[in-house]
Amino acid sequence: MPESILRYRDLVGIVIDENGEPLICAQDGAPEVIWEYEKQDMVPLLGDRMLLRQGVVERVRSAALWLARHLPDAQMRVVYAYRHPDIQERYFSARLEGFRKRFPELTEIELRELAHTQSAAPDVAGHPTGGAVDLTIMHGSESLDMGTAIADFSLESEERIKTFCSDITESQRINRALLRSVMMHAGFAPYNGEWWHFSYGDREWAAYYGHPHAIYNQIRT
Repeated sequence: MPESILRYRDLVGIVIDENGEPLICAQDGAPEVIWEYEKQDMVPLLGDRMLLRQGVVERVRSAALWLARHLPDAQMRVVYAYRHPDIQERYFSARLEGFRKRFPELTEIELRELAHTQSAAPDVAGHPTGGAVDLTIMHGSESLDMGTAIADFSLESEERIKTFCSDITESQRINRALLRSVMMHAGFAPYNGEWWHFSYGDREWAAYYGHPHAIYNQIRT
C-alpha cells in the first residue's frame, strides 16, 4: 500500500455512490472502545455521544477486539468521529488563512493543497461522512507513546505528526505501526499525514485502496 500522503487533487475527482447506511451512536455499538471527545466542538450538538456509520462502528469494534486478543489490557480510545460539515468548513478556512499569511508567495491552489494537509478540504473531508475516526491505543491507564499528541498542529510537530516521520523513536514507530496494522486489518484506510486518522467508505478510503467509488457522502445532521 502507498506510504505517500494523499493530496486534495487525488480525492476531489472520486465519484461517490452513497449507500444510505445510517449514522448510529458509536458508544452503543462498540462498548469495548473508549469514546471520549478531546475537541469539544460537537458536544453542543450531541453531548457526549459520537456518531458514525453503522459499518464503521462495526469495524472499530472488530479492531478493538483484535487488539485485545493480541495485547492484553489494551483498548482503543476514539477522540473524534462524525463532524458537522459547517465545523469542517470553519477549520479548513482557518488553516487556509493561516497559511496564506505564512506563505504569501503561494498560489491559491497551492495554499488549498497545503491547508488540506492539516484540515481536510470540506468537499473531500472524511469526518462529515461519518466514516472517519481519530484514535489511539490505551495500555492500562496510559496512552501508548506515538510521538505527538493527537491533533498537535504546532510548528514543532508539523512533520512529526506524519505517520512515517523519521524524527521519532523506535518505540514510537512501533506503536504507530501497531495502530496502523490493527486499523487496516479491520478495513480502514490510513491517512499518512496524521498518525491518528483512519477512515472507511469515504473518498480517502476509495483512493487509498483503488476502489472505483466512495460509498459515503457527507451528512448534515
